[in-house]
Amino acid sequence: MRKLIPTFLLVIVSLLFVAPSHAEIYKWTDSDGVVHFGEKPPGSGESEIVHITVTQPSVSKPSTRSSGVAPDEVKRGANKKIVMYGTSWCRYCKKARDFFREEGIRFVEYDVEKLPSRMREFKRLGGTGYPLILIGKDERMRGFSISGFERRYNR
Repeated sequence: MRKLIPTFLLVIVSLLFVAPSHAEIYKWTDSDGVVHFGEKPPGSGESEIVHITVTQPSVSKPSTRSSGVAPDEVKRGANKKIVMYGTSWCRYCKKARDFFREEGIRFVEYDVEKLPSRMREFKRLGGTGYPLILIGKDERMRGFSISGFERRYNR
């Protein structure tokens, strides 16, 4: 399993430095339960095509939303690391994602449906619904609301 992660990361990083093409990446699990990725499907057995989306950081525009929190208060949480475990289809995940981008809040997002290791982390952290947001070292938020996030972020 340890060899799989560097190989997968190498594939992802190499995709960042090549021009877009129509290459396909296949994923399959061998008889020993080891997951493989490659440009060609295996000779036998089932495989699936992996769709990889490379996103560029977005440039934040100033918010026009009045949050009721003074700008210097919002900056109090600026040094807190934000990690969100979510899915692509969850409307609350989208709301959180949009809010973070609009407010210029840096965050890391893990799609728990795309990587089994992130799903295991999500469950280990007590996740039962989406999103699960970690704010700094001590705060954990299940679901998302702007007021709930701001309250935790500005502590």
